[in-house]
Amino acid sequence: MKFLGLALLVPATARAEAQNNFVNVIQNAGHHAAVLDAARRTPAWAHAGCAAATFNQAPEIGVYSPVRFNPAGEPVAGEWREGIVATGCGVTMTLNVLTKVTATATLATGPLLPGGTIADPVLQNAAQSYAVTAAGGLPAGCTDAYVANTAFAGYEGPAPQPGAAQQPAAWKEIWTLSLCGPNRKILIHFTPGGAGIDITASLDD
Repeated sequence: MKFLGLALLVPATARAEAQNNFVNVIQNAGHHAAVLDAARRTPAWAHAGCAAATFNQAPEIGVYSPVRFNPAGEPVAGEWREGIVATGCGVTMTLNVLTKVTATATLATGPLLPGGTIADPVLQNAAQSYAVTAAGGLPAGCTDAYVANTAFAGYEGPAPQPGAAQQPAAWKEIWTLSLCGPNRKILIHFTPGGAGIDITASLDD
C-alpha cells in the first residue's frame, strides 16, 4: 500500500508512527465497509447495474490534507482518497472514495468521480460544469446526467518530481459524460496560475 503525500506531511521522527496509525484506520472493518458502501453509490457504477461484482482496494491512497493523530492514535484531522477496483458483468471500473476526519475518531465518506483523475475534490466539482458546457449543456428534460469515467492524459510540460520544491505542473484529462444520450468525451486542461488552477474544456469526440 502506497500513501501518496503522507510521508511529506509529518516530521521524519513521527513518520513511522503516523503511517502505522493510518494503516490501522484504513484496515478498520467499519471504515472499510463505509468505503465500499460509498464506492457502490458512485453514479457510474450504480448505472452499471451489476449485482455480482468483486471489489478490491487499489494500491495507492492519495492524501489531500494532512492526516493527524492524537496520542491515543485516533485521527483528529485529514482528508484522503481511496480507490476501489470494481469488476463484474464485463466491466472493470476504478471507484474513488473521499474520507474526511470531521471530529476526533469520526470519519465521513462519500464517492468521488470514477477513473484516473488526479484532480482534488474541489477541482472535480468545479470542472464538471466546464465539461457539461463543452458538451453543449444538459439536454432538455435530462435529470440523470453523470460522469461515467475520467482518465489522466498526461502532463503538459515537465512532470513534477516527488519531493521536489516546484510549481505544480499543468495536466490534461479526458472525461466521459453520460448526458441522457450517447456518451461524450471531453478534454479538460488544468493549468496552475497565480490565482489557483485554471480549467478549460472542449469536445474530444
